[in-house]
Amino acid sequence: MKTLKILKHIVLVLWQLPQDMLGGVIWVICRLGYRYSQPYKEHLMTEWRLTSGLSLGHFIFVQSSLLSTVVKHEYGHTKQSLYLGWLYLLVIGLPSLIWASCFGRYRRKKGKSYYSFYTEKWADKLGGVLIK
Repeated sequence: MKTLKILKHIVLVLWQLPQDMLGGVIWVICRLGYRYSQPYKEHLMTEWRLTSGLSLGHFIFVQSSLLSTVVKHEYGHTKQSLYLGWLYLLVIGLPSLIWASCFGRYRRKKGKSYYSFYTEKWADKLGGVLIK
C-alpha cells in the first residue's frame, strides 16, 4: 500500500512537473529570505512579500496577512494544475498573469472584478470560495 502511495505521488509530480519545478525554485528563494512555510492540505503554503497570491503545482505563495478566502482561491488554482497537468501554465497561468497585470484599468472602467475572469472564477469554485 505504501508503494502505491509513493507511485501516486511520483506520477502527480511528473504530471505537474513544469509548475512544480518553478514553484520549487520560488520556494527556495522565499526560504532563503527566511519566509515561513507550513502545510496546507497536501500542498506547501509559503509566506512571501508580494500582495498577490501564486499557485504552482504543490506550492502556494501568499502574503501572511491575506484572508483565508485568498488561500482557498489559491488552493483552487492547485486543483486546476492537478486537472490540467503540463497545460496549466498555458491555459491558466499565463492568462491569469496577463489579466492581473495588464487589465487593471479595463476592469476599473468596466466595473469588473478581478475574479470575474474564467481562470479566477474556476479557482474560486474549486477552492470553495463563497461567491456573492
